[in-house]
Amino acid sequence: MSYRNPQHEARLVLLSTLRSAFSSLYVSEAPDAKKILLEGSGSEIVYQVGEVGGDNYPDLYNFPFLFHLNGYPWQEANDYLLNLMREKAPINRRTDDVRRRASKLLDYLLFCEDNNLDWLDFSGARPPLRPTYKYFYHLINEGTRSNQVINQYTGVIYHFYKYVSEYWHDLDMKRVDTIKQVRFIVQGFKGVKVVDAEKRSQTRRTPPGSSVQLGFVRDDGEDLRPLYNLELGAFLSAIRNEKEWSAVERLILMTSLMTGARKQTVLTMRLKNLKGFTEDKLEGEGAYKLHAGPCTGIDTKYDKPQVLYVPKQLAEELVTLAKSPMMKKRREKFLAQLETSHPGLTVDEDDMYLFLSDQGNCYYMAKSDPRYTIVKSPQTGQVTETVKRKLIQKASSPFPKDFSYHWLRATFGYQLYQRLQALVQEGELKPGEDIDFIQKRMHHESRETTENYLKLFKMTHEKVIAQEVWERKLFNGGYAVLKVEAHDE
Repeated sequence: MSYRNPQHEARLVLLSTLRSAFSSLYVSEAPDAKKILLEGSGSEIVYQVGEVGGDNYPDLYNFPFLFHLNGYPWQEANDYLLNLMREKAPINRRTDDVRRRASKLLDYLLFCEDNNLDWLDFSGARPPLRPTYKYFYHLINEGTRSNQVINQYTGVIYHFYKYVSEYWHDLDMKRVDTIKQVRFIVQGFKGVKVVDAEKRSQTRRTPPGSSVQLGFVRDDGEDLRPLYNLELGAFLSAIRNEKEWSAVERLILMTSLMTGARKQTVLTMRLKNLKGFTEDKLEGEGAYKLHAGPCTGIDTKYDKPQVLYVPKQLAEELVTLAKSPMMKKRREKFLAQLETSHPGLTVDEDDMYLFLSDQGNCYYMAKSDPRYTIVKSPQTGQVTETVKRKLIQKASSPFPKDFSYHWLRATFGYQLYQRLQALVQEGELKPGEDIDFIQKRMHHESRETTENYLKLFKMTHEKVIAQEVWERKLFNGGYAVLKVEAHDE
């Protein structure tokens, strides 16, 4: 059961559906308008125009609506929240962020009510007498929130007041908070740039980000490292046990290991994506190209287009899984649940998820899923935590106890690095071309990120020596390329 704040009962209401949220109403006929009966007016006819005309009448789902203590809607806050949604593209109009903002705004309103403060009264001669400053000091003295969270709360409130001062009330924002314009220099992988920003007085100092521990690389905010060869051997031995590991679990792990794909990419693969796994499309290295990202049904980080290379052996196993009676039954459960929970919504066979649970649920809901903007809490790949705990429990030594699913992406890069080093030594690749190749296969925007990985690979305690002639192939079509022995330790 999701967390519920009893103080917010009847004060923050989630509207399950907000019909035609951004359409306009006219009393006289307008171009591209549809005629509707105004609810509650008897026989009054009005004309409704969509966001950009025509039939564009998008709905909002699970939209937060705030109320004052007397039961009247908090008009300014509700308008602010609705405006935040208006700025988003229809396909991305999930209300997660505005629900969090609504909760923070209501917490502020409750504080004002409890202390007999008018949230619009900034007549206090000194800052400590004004409601925003009092709330800031309250958050500090309460001692239950970190400095980072306090800054989030005051930031939401400040931006709300900026909106109110522009569209609702004549407020002096200098009395809401003291702002300083600051300029600082940022060193990035694309060079140095100057950034102008606002510094609010109602913020607390937050500690700098922790340094990356030795032997790890930071990717997506998580510290990870590859499985070394002996650890990878323990990993493969564990998941080959068919009594303890299902085909779905094993292939979720192997897909990430053999392609370097992140969990949202692996878990949003569709049946249609397997249609390209035919002999005539097999690349010379023994792998199939799989396009991911926009218009493919497969989610990627930042929705960037990617090309994955799926080894032939893995591709054949994925096709076998998709055609299995077990997965056909799971797809039937999926469709039955869809009809029950969302009547009228349909999913074509080709758009069905490849990986489904035994209850017929997807493991990660893609942004292109017709339910994505409707459901309150879409699946976000919790299955990876389940397999992680299972691996740590089942795999024998030397498998690391701090392993996470994201390590498989680093392991893919490490295995690729070892294979490429053999080609460099043989003169088939020039020094530096291996970095370009790994950058492309791991879809790093910057070369610096790839170089950080390579520094990590070179630091490993195992000095891996290539022992096979690759015949100009990188995969040879199967899992046999994965090295599981340590050398020169």
